[in-house]
Amino acid sequence: MEHKIEVRQQYDESFKRMVIEEYLSSRCSKMELLRKYNIHFKSAINTWMKRLGYEDTHRSQKLKFDETLPLTVSMGTKSQDTRELQRRIQELEQQLSDEKLRSEAYLRMIDKAEKELKVSIKKKPNTK
Repeated sequence: MEHKIEVRQQYDESFKRMVIEEYLSSRCSKMELLRKYNIHFKSAINTWMKRLGYEDTHRSQKLKFDETLPLTVSMGTKSQDTRELQRRIQELEQQLSDEKLRSEAYLRMIDKAEKELKVSIKKKPNTK
């Protein structure tokens, strides 16, 4: 039976900075750089960036935001942003109102079914 001995790689700060700078300045992925420099620790670049104070600009550019989120970055004026946020608030309030009505309708259906069918649907307190 063969035992695999793990050797921990040590890199000096200048090497780490060089790899990070290459990652940030090129279109290379982190995995490509890990293979290129034979780095076995998969999250090495992330760890080094945190420790050395770098910001991952590649990642922030790749993030895709959900269209339903209320805050979006735009180049518009403050009044346009305010109007957009107010419109979004009204939209969310309408959705909340609709959900409250739906919840009330479900509760009434359950009550009616329990009375007419004489079947217990709601969970009783103190049950396991």
